[in-house]
Amino acid sequence: MSSFDKIDDVFYYIKRYLLPIVFFIIGIYLLRLGLATYKLELNNGEWLTYKQDSKFLVAAALFMSVSIVWILYLLDVIKPMVGYVIMGIMLIGSAAVLYFDYQTINKEVVFKEKYEKREIEIQTRMMDIKAAELAYREANGNYTNSFDDLIDFIYNGKKMTIKKLGSQPERKITPEERDLIYGDNRPIDNLMTEEEAYILSKSSNVPTDLVGFVRDTTYIPVMDALFNSTKYQKERRKLGGELEFNADSLRYVPFSQNLATLDTASITKGDLKVPTLLIKMTHPMEHPTDGLIDYTIGAKDDNHLKDNWSKIK
Repeated sequence: MSSFDKIDDVFYYIKRYLLPIVFFIIGIYLLRLGLATYKLELNNGEWLTYKQDSKFLVAAALFMSVSIVWILYLLDVIKPMVGYVIMGIMLIGSAAVLYFDYQTINKEVVFKEKYEKREIEIQTRMMDIKAAELAYREANGNYTNSFDDLIDFIYNGKKMTIKKLGSQPERKITPEERDLIYGDNRPIDNLMTEEEAYILSKSSNVPTDLVGFVRDTTYIPVMDALFNSTKYQKERRKLGGELEFNADSLRYVPFSQNLATLDTASITKGDLKVPTLLIKMTHPMEHPTDGLIDYTIGAKDDNHLKDNWSKIK
């Protein structure tokens, strides 16, 4: 046999066994992927850790089996028609398994992204409710358990704001200033208070060190004082919510028609009766392992307004 004949034989066997060998390599590669652990960065910056579904390993086994059957067919160990049928079934099965495995992983990622988006919007809306309740308590002395009252307050209520310019001088008032303020001979023992500075700043003869001193109390709409303010909008964006503030939507859990809960009570601290507040929303989607999760701010039996995000996570 000439050298050319030997080269032809080599190329013949390469062409004959190349595809089944490629299928076997693909099977090994799929097996490696199926056993590995993966990380995927989500839209909110967190990482999702996952493994391929067991169907991925089945696909790897099918690809390797196809290559083995193919080689057995080429070696005349099994009949051609039987080989074609087995390889066809295995190839179709492998493709189907890979497709369904991809769909499973994709659905898991999409679900987690939707779940976390709703979680962020729930937390943002609950912080809106908290801000409104604090303004309501400032104006009325207590919280409200009625969303109708709270929403009406946001649209029609007023919030007290104090304009402050300058600071009171670090000195005692003079006897003349004492006479102007109090009209008596009380001793002058302490430094000037802010109230004394305010009275003097409104007098006809304002002391030089109180020129420009301002303490003016005004009442402006809650929407303008709070929710439309640049400061609040900036703090709200930090939470990550994308839904615009809408007072009429406060009663609803985001992306659902489920209602939020407002519950008020009071506790006694010493001689004081202190109002308490509990805000609660339930995530509209069921968590795969934890079921329906409640998000809360505050408590009925304590006057704190802490959230439970950290406990959930």
